[in-house]
Amino acid sequence: MGTPTAPRRDHAAAAPASATSAWHSLRAYPAFRVLFGSTLGTNSAFWMWNIASSWLALQLTDSAFFVGLTGFLGGIPTLIFSIPSGVILDRFDRRQVLLVAQGIVTAIAAVVALMLLLDRLASWHLLVACFLNGTAMSFVFPTRNALVANIVAPRDLANAVALNATGQNATRVVGPALAGPLIAALGVVGTFAACALCQIAALVVTLRLPRARPTPSATRSTLWGSLVEGLAVIWRSEYLTGLILLAAVPTLLVMPYSNLLSVFADHVLHIGATGLGLLMAANGAGAVLGSLAVAAWRRLTELPGVQVWTAAGFAAVVFAFALTPSPLVAGLLIFLAGALSAVYLAVNNTKIQLAVDDSVRGRVLGVYLLTWGLVPVGTLPAGSLANRYGAPLTVAILTALAFVLVLATVLRFPSLVRGEPARVETAERRP
Repeated sequence: MGTPTAPRRDHAAAAPASATSAWHSLRAYPAFRVLFGSTLGTNSAFWMWNIASSWLALQLTDSAFFVGLTGFLGGIPTLIFSIPSGVILDRFDRRQVLLVAQGIVTAIAAVVALMLLLDRLASWHLLVACFLNGTAMSFVFPTRNALVANIVAPRDLANAVALNATGQNATRVVGPALAGPLIAALGVVGTFAACALCQIAALVVTLRLPRARPTPSATRSTLWGSLVEGLAVIWRSEYLTGLILLAAVPTLLVMPYSNLLSVFADHVLHIGATGLGLLMAANGAGAVLGSLAVAAWRRLTELPGVQVWTAAGFAAVVFAFALTPSPLVAGLLIFLAGALSAVYLAVNNTKIQLAVDDSVRGRVLGVYLLTWGLVPVGTLPAGSLANRYGAPLTVAILTALAFVLVLATVLRFPSLVRGEPARVETAERRP
């Protein structure tokens, strides 16, 4: 495990690039370009999958609850496997973990596309496929995030994390922009076939990533001991605990609106599948611009409380979206929601990454990803409530509650707005 790895060679090669450029990490680190390109492919397919599965669920059952159920089963594996995946990332070669998970995602997409082509896909098949896809993606997402720190130098981590978020958010434009017209023109068969092709391309590109071996200290303890160490790092730091909770509140109460966008598009705004794709694309376009702002303006991550106020703004804008009957206004609000959520998520993610040592990074990011597992926890009751009371009222109530809880989190963890200095938390208790 002491052999030098390709990421360290990339660090040495990074010097000539302009450190002031928003695209610095892409220009300076060849391995980061590989990671970035493969992320574009797999996340585009992921968003296409979400759009297609949500639309297919609605067409199969005409039930907002079933739409929520597909989102629940697609997201609940994140809640189950995020912490174990973090332990695995700290104990095994992260590249190998990613290749295995990416291969499973590719196989699932291909099987679903084939079953649709043969007209053999039943509603319960869709639920099983969503659960399996979510299980594999619960390893793909944290691994891609953790690999950033293995590829770039610490001084460029904030820029690389923001660029990585930009790539992930860009796919929220590409995926829906392709999925909506494909559903309208070719049906869900063509859309899921496109998902499979994107995943295959992403897997091929991922093969070019360098190895990312674990640090020796991360493998000394047992699996259970590693898990306890990772949780202890967060528990000992009020700052990290606050960041994790701040990630959890909007994820639980605001993010479920994205799974109900098909209901808004069809039943509220009356704009159909193409309109759904445009809504998702507008949301993604805002997210791209927000992420680029974080990448270009490095001091943004140092501003006190920026992640707090953008999280509160995100909740407020989605509240307004839920109550508008105008497709044009809805599109503008969804664009602003994407921008605010991207800044909030990128800054929060960057602060977490800068606050931990690489020996525990996988476990801390696993707990951070656990907050994303709260999406299905919120999505299922949101779908049920929307089925009974309507999507607009449901989303309005949830986002208003989120706004209040974000402010309550700040009162409990004032370090979130004080501009705490960067600290590196390790698994070893300080004397």
